[in-house]
Amino acid sequence: MRSFYFFILFFVLCSCSSEVSNYSHPYAKYFYNYNTEPKVYRYRDIVHGLNEQFHRVYGVEDSEGKHIVVERYVQDGRLTEAFNFNLDSLNVMDHMVVNALGENEKATLYKDLFFPKSKNEVVQFTSKFSGISDSTVFLMEVNRTVGDIKMRQVLSDSSECIKLVENATYTLLNPFTKQESPQTLETVAYYAKDFGLIEWYDTQRRSHFQLEDILSQEKWIKLISK
Repeated sequence: MRSFYFFILFFVLCSCSSEVSNYSHPYAKYFYNYNTEPKVYRYRDIVHGLNEQFHRVYGVEDSEGKHIVVERYVQDGRLTEAFNFNLDSLNVMDHMVVNALGENEKATLYKDLFFPKSKNEVVQFTSKFSGISDSTVFLMEVNRTVGDIKMRQVLSDSSECIKLVENATYTLLNPFTKQESPQTLETVAYYAKDFGLIEWYDTQRRSHFQLEDILSQEKWIKLISK
């Protein structure tokens, strides 16, 4: 029922009009197009075929200008986190997570870079949010580099794509006892021209998600309501 309320809230708040705009970032054409009508990207894990993710993407314009919101949902429709990207820089303006209590929590951003601007650049994204108990917090630190541009299969066609290599450290911290429990993960992601994120996997291939479909919001709500 709580997930249903999320859907209704997002449906009411988002406009049904659409608009396309150009970015100034050098790799912008590989990111999502700016469009105020929400689109839902459906990804399937080809390692575990029944596992799906949905990313709901839409553009917003307010007093801070234009930005793109990417909300991430697991297959039963539960929201897990959301990123708010500045349209021009593609930097992260806000990071929201659903914490252990099921509450939407605005994370603290220390570093907001997401997309490198050249092959020689390493960008850093660092975010802190609540841990699994009142006495712990999570620190997420991600370094990203960009690789070669290649043609890859996207849905029923092929498209020009860039490769992003992400080295992430997720640390569970207890500020009272000073205990730390870090875990590292290396991920490869592909972003396609005029699509955005179309594929990602961890380097140990424990999961491997590929874009399966792009849905309207109405079709997505019907799908997960079954």
